[in-house]
Amino acid sequence: MSQDPQNVIGSADTLALVASPLIAHRSPIGAAQIKSLVDAAADAGFKGLSIWTSHHDWAVDDGMTSEEYFAYHRERGLDVISADVLTEWGNADLKAITSANSHILDVSARAGARYVIAIMLPGGVPSMADAASGLGHLCDLAAERGLAVSFEFLPFTAVPTIASAVEFLNAVDRDNLGLVIDAWHWFRQPGGPDIATLRTIPPERIHIVQLNDAPQTPAEDIVMETFTARLLPGEGDIDLLALLDALADMGAAPAVMAEVFSMSLAELGAAEFARLQYDASRAVLEQHWTSAARR
Repeated sequence: MSQDPQNVIGSADTLALVASPLIAHRSPIGAAQIKSLVDAAADAGFKGLSIWTSHHDWAVDDGMTSEEYFAYHRERGLDVISADVLTEWGNADLKAITSANSHILDVSARAGARYVIAIMLPGGVPSMADAASGLGHLCDLAAERGLAVSFEFLPFTAVPTIASAVEFLNAVDRDNLGLVIDAWHWFRQPGGPDIATLRTIPPERIHIVQLNDAPQTPAEDIVMETFTARLLPGEGDIDLLALLDALADMGAAPAVMAEVFSMSLAELGAAEFARLQYDASRAVLEQHWTSAARR
């Protein structure tokens, strides 16, 4: 489509990419390779990135200044939409939470991000009340820097479903707190996709939608699957159009990002992997836009 219809999710001018899956490992890399990841996203057609703040740190360790790192994204026409990832907040030790997360928040704010993503790690938390207190403190730290916190529920954690995520966010009770809807987590959540609960959420609380896909039958180890064997959008069994249509009907306006963790696709190289993610995500969005135009 040459022009995106109204009242839909996403647009050709705002499609973003989560940067961290472009390489098949999480070992330090140098400034030149980090710049090549930015190039891959821009050359593929993406207009924004979700950065991994470790990339900033590794680039600085390799001689690039922070200002050069941020400026390179702008030079390549990429907005920094969000930053990954806040994990150390699941307790009531507010001093420790401040110490563990301030650097990530500072880098995110300096990058111009709107959102910083928070996840709960597998293995549980001391108590859900402590976790809510911890995430609330994290939200307060983010608000001081002009950031919103986007919580991403994961099906193998203490907040495994969108229903439990809504309950958790209500307990935290912060105005700058919202949700990430990752299609893989949405599909693999216990009980499967839950459109009814999704429709109860205030649309402004849906910060980000991450596009990817999965087969109907989960792997024996779903943690390994989510980090190594996702599919490109449209190549699996997730009903992405139903999710996008529901969000559009709600009046939500989330940032739309491709996020495909795949060891095999990463081996193709960052440029090709980014291109495949852009083409697949754009194709799914165009189906959604076409469907919306006919309704």
